Amino acid sequence: AALMEPGDGALGKALDRLLGAVYTSTVSGASCALICPVIERALSRGDAEARKKGASFVRTLSQWALDSEELGPYLAILRPQLQALLGDPAPEVRDAAAQAIGALAAADSAATDAGGSDAKVSGGDVAATLLAKLGSGDGAELEGIAQGLAAAMATASEERCTELLNDLLQGASFGTPLAGRLGRLEALSCLPK
Repeated sequence: AALMEPGDGALGKALDRLLGAVYTSTVSGASCALICPVIERALSRGDAEARKKGASFVRTLSQWALDSEELGPYLAILRPQLQALLGDPAPEVRDAAAQAIGALAAADSAATDAGGSDAKVSGGDVAATLLAKLGSGDGAELEGIAQGLAAAMATASEERCTELLNDLLQGASFGTPLAGRLGRLEALSCLPK
């Protein structure tokens, strides 16, 4: 019903059912072809609760992607919308998006470990993209990007985490524009202790 009805009621019910379902087998590419348009609509046009639930489902989908490479193209489609949610005015939406970004980064890391440097599930280096965005944006957006980067770093290999940490520290120096320093310091404050 959520595919055909544009209203928020059907979308909310579909999201509740997707998040509440017990999956006994892996989600296939064919299943994603039906599910992802609903999730995409939740991420882009839903209310704050729908955006939060959509991001939570992307996190779940990312965790399944560790076992199924056919989910990668669908996650790559959802990734830009997820990154846009890092600047959402609602803190709970930013938090759900950051957790989903961390799960995407974990799926990317696992795919890279299994298949070489080009085997990215979500279409690219999530952490590098977020690091590049730290120099722009306002307070809420910087906070969301910092949360997403911290979540991505938490799932990165030790070597990659060290690289990202060095980039953060170098960018937090006095030679960097103020917005870039603030973003990097925010990311450092979001890292797990």
